[in-house]
Amino acid sequence: MAPIPEPDLTATGGTYDVNEAGIEFRHAPALPTPKDGTEFLTRMQNNLSLKVLDRPSKNELVFELVGVDISFANALRRIMIAEVPTMALEFVYMWNNSGLIHDEVLSHRLGLVPLNVDPRLFDEYGFDVDEDGNPAATDRNTIVFRLNVTCGRTAKEDEKIRKKMEVKWKNEGLVSGYDVAEAQKSKKEKKKSSSRGRGGKTNDDEMEDNLEPSVMNLSIADRAAADAVSSPNVQPTPIDSPHRPFTKHVYTRDFLWAPQGDQLSRFPLHSSGVGSGVGGGIRPLHEDILIAKLRPGQVIELEAHARKGVGKDHAKFSPVATASYRLMPHVEILKPVYDELAEELVNWFEPGVFKCEPTDEDGHRIKAVVVNPYACTMSRNYMRNPILKDSIKMSRIPNHFIFSVESVGMMEPAVIVAEALKVLKEKCERVSGLADDALAMGE
Repeated sequence: MAPIPEPDLTATGGTYDVNEAGIEFRHAPALPTPKDGTEFLTRMQNNLSLKVLDRPSKNELVFELVGVDISFANALRRIMIAEVPTMALEFVYMWNNSGLIHDEVLSHRLGLVPLNVDPRLFDEYGFDVDEDGNPAATDRNTIVFRLNVTCGRTAKEDEKIRKKMEVKWKNEGLVSGYDVAEAQKSKKEKKKSSSRGRGGKTNDDEMEDNLEPSVMNLSIADRAAADAVSSPNVQPTPIDSPHRPFTKHVYTRDFLWAPQGDQLSRFPLHSSGVGSGVGGGIRPLHEDILIAKLRPGQVIELEAHARKGVGKDHAKFSPVATASYRLMPHVEILKPVYDELAEELVNWFEPGVFKCEPTDEDGHRIKAVVVNPYACTMSRNYMRNPILKDSIKMSRIPNHFIFSVESVGMMEPAVIVAEALKVLKEKCERVSGLADDALAMGE
């Protein structure tokens, strides 16, 4: 890892020193206030930097933002949470619901289902108007889903009903999760046969293998658990009582996408990846999210319209599961730490921050050196040892932020950051324009 430069206290006006009681801000002589906006922008341009630090998964991003004020960093964080638009189910037209879940509760559950579609490909509702000037729903601002499920008396009867309805849905041009699974299966089979001829996997195959089409496939532990229960050595034990009624589980794979206008050509079923649907077309992000449970004879029939919105209107529109930042730690060794104490510091008090290096200073074997301040959690455990307390100093750099962004999945986290910066730029331009107008009115 490249050495971390010493913080410039004149640029930050001080630093946050860490002590046993907490954190205390230590002031330092700061740079003079910029004379005008040009000087301010020049300073910011010279000091600003953004660098990606880690990509733990396709939906997670860790990056550092250096050389900005905390107000800028917090504005970026809040915009990522509340002002980057996404698509979500907004209007639910309930035709029939004889299940246990009430209409309003079911509608709320549907709204929270994340949709795997790029919102940048759709317009805001209200952009298109009808002849009377009222907002009009079009294929450019609305996505239509339908849900039509009936619970049979037994599992076999229920499957027979579903297959019968599938024929009807296909004739109406509706797309279910089962249709997408078929399209993806045939596509993979074609690729496998063609790759056998070339003697290996293609890049597209490897990319599809890395997709996460299920909430049961989000981590190594989840995959291991799924493999364990699906092992041929596992013998299922029936737990249903002999006369217990059949229960149908309604999942997001039962959603029927009703393509409007040219949506089917814009989002074909054979596509895959973020922004076009995990299995293709426009689909929920995960096909196995439980929506409701039905008993024999119960029915859910509805139509839901997805619109473009932002998280400050409703949390269902937020593109991130979390977006947070922390100040960059600055770790200094004031007095050398040797031998057993160095090993204790490296392995127990601050793992990952220090490492031991061989030395022959004053007859010692090893000494501790700072290797990765990014790993510092500010636990202050080392302060329990009075020698280490006087030997180590920790602080936080006020203008160096480490962001952690976890996307829900409809957009890559890097795209969310870029879109948030665009929104912040538009806000600044709007304020600048209002200030110019105010000055013009004053003159």
